[in-house]
Amino acid sequence: MNGVTGDPTQIREVFGSSSAGSFMRQIQAALDARLETVRSPAHRRPPVTGEHSLGEQPSYSSHEEPGLFLLPPRGLADGLIRAYWDNEWVLYPIINKQRIEETYESLWTSKTTGNYPLIHICILNVCFALGCHYCTLLPVKERKSSGDDFFSRAQRLYEKLGDVPSYEKAQCLLLFGIYLQSTSNVFQCWMTVGQAIRMAQCLGIHLSQPTPLPGSPSHEEYKRRTWHGCVWLDRVLSATLGRPGMIPKWLFNSVPLPSMIDDEFFETQTEGSILRPDGRPCIMAFTVKAMEFYQILDDILVTLYLKPDKDERFESKLTHILEIDARIQDWNKSLPDHLRAQSVTPRNGILGKQATVLRLRLAATGNTIDSNDSSLSEVMLSECSRMCFRLAHELIDTFNRNLDPDNLSGPLPNWWYSVLYVYTATTMILVERFLETKEGPSGESTAYNTWNAALHVLKSYSALAESARRCLAALQVFSEKLCLDANSTVAANLSEEPQDWNSFWGVSDLLSDDLGMSDPSLFPFNFDDFISFDSMPGPYCHISPPHGA
Repeated sequence: MNGVTGDPTQIREVFGSSSAGSFMRQIQAALDARLETVRSPAHRRPPVTGEHSLGEQPSYSSHEEPGLFLLPPRGLADGLIRAYWDNEWVLYPIINKQRIEETYESLWTSKTTGNYPLIHICILNVCFALGCHYCTLLPVKERKSSGDDFFSRAQRLYEKLGDVPSYEKAQCLLLFGIYLQSTSNVFQCWMTVGQAIRMAQCLGIHLSQPTPLPGSPSHEEYKRRTWHGCVWLDRVLSATLGRPGMIPKWLFNSVPLPSMIDDEFFETQTEGSILRPDGRPCIMAFTVKAMEFYQILDDILVTLYLKPDKDERFESKLTHILEIDARIQDWNKSLPDHLRAQSVTPRNGILGKQATVLRLRLAATGNTIDSNDSSLSEVMLSECSRMCFRLAHELIDTFNRNLDPDNLSGPLPNWWYSVLYVYTATTMILVERFLETKEGPSGESTAYNTWNAALHVLKSYSALAESARRCLAALQVFSEKLCLDANSTVAANLSEEPQDWNSFWGVSDLLSDDLGMSDPSLFPFNFDDFISFDSMPGPYCHISPPHGA
């Protein structure tokens, strides 16, 4: 609290109008005006116009701690940084690409061992860490350990930066949060993103400026990207972990969304457009549309899952569901052509990856419709379930067609999201297989083929991710518990019973942690520890490959 009430001319953080710091500044301004005080330039507080800190940033020399300054071989380093730009940055363009590339090139071309901005070296290492997930120069089994090494180095470099807040430190923390999603450190990921949000608010990034401050156009755009990167990660983690978000809804658009302007045209383009001045599709269009989509997903989270009123009438829930669905449809119609993935045509490159990722995110929302009320008509129940099944088939088919099982590459989301998407969709296929079993044996159905395709995808990811292996084991356990094997006598008895929707809800109850299964061998995890799956019993880790894989 003392820092808020100190000398207002020395306090560099941004405070709101209700704070003691702002009150002291108002008093100081009034006194200065009354006494007609004119401070010399040396005593004036410089305006914050760049993406740097509110104070001096420490620089770094390789003489300080040589181990932190080590670089991988040039060929590997080029592959890692290129993998980051092509796979991560095109989805989350939070850091200033030009500035980081200049630092990267200077590390190889400088003839002297000069001082480098420590924050840039830190960011480069976390870029290397994220690039490890996609770099085909690294064997799949070595990617995670290599990424962890670079990330550990980035953390040690960050600790040397001190406590002075800066735009680039906030951006670095967001990159930390993105990487930590691929680890078992759920708590650290949650807290790191929270730290990034607090730093952004300390710098006033969340505040709109009536008139732009002096500086390059890129500064204003990266300010927007940084703040909405905070909003995006806050909502992603909230939805994944089932926790309330840290950023209130009214702050979502306190700063406008980033413009659809690619970095190369900051100096020449003033209005955002889905097409760049050179006629090519705008890369930033993906980021803008993705951020719009996550605002809709936040309403799903708050309205359907985090509302305290558990006794809300179904009619009210249905109204919310239909309103949200209409917003999703409007958003889908607003997508530019280059962001519309065609499910039958494989697409490569950055635009193909962006289109596929958006389509998968849209398909994944098919599993968020809350239709667990028994008063819903059978027709609507049937249509809702068919829609969920269709989207689950489409999602799994997209992964099965686009994933290279040898290199784990393709125009797909981060592998940790991919595992979550495939696992969630496969639980729907599990329900569909159960209903087909009640109708009687019918050979190899579409659901059966999709089930095997999903297991094959998860088996491929298990070479890189422990979570994928545990997901695969959990699904096999569920399949056994539901007696879906062709030779199961219980399954044969089930097929003789008439089909009814109580069976559907029985399986839904089985897959719902709200209604809870206390047996850890039946439901070994929840979303709070999805990434680590530490509660999964050891025996289920030893699994057999899926049929036909």
